[in-house]
Amino acid sequence: MLTTGSASKRSQHNQQHNNLDASMLSHREGTPMGELTPHEEILYLRRQLAKLNRRVLNIEINNEQRTQREKIVYCLGLAYFVLKTIFWLNRN
Repeated sequence: MLTTGSASKRSQHNQQHNNLDASMLSHREGTPMGELTPHEEILYLRRQLAKLNRRVLNIEINNEQRTQREKIVYCLGLAYFVLKTIFWLNRN
C-alpha cells in the first residue's frame, strides 16, 4: 500500500512538474498562452516568420559585408607583398 501511494504521489508530482516546465517554456519562447483560433494562430505564425526573415536577412547582409572586407584585406595584403618583393629584387 505504501508503494502505490508513493508511486501515485510521484506521478502527480512529475505531471505537475512537466506542466510547469511546459508553461515556463511557452513564456520563455514568447508563445501566447491559451487556446488560439486558427486565424490567431496564422497571425502569430506570420509574425514569427517575419521575425525569422529579418534575422536571416541581417545575417546575410553581415555575411556579405564580411566577404567584401575579406576581399579588400586580401588584395591589400597581396599588393603589399608584391611591392615588397619588387623592392627587394630591385635592391639586389
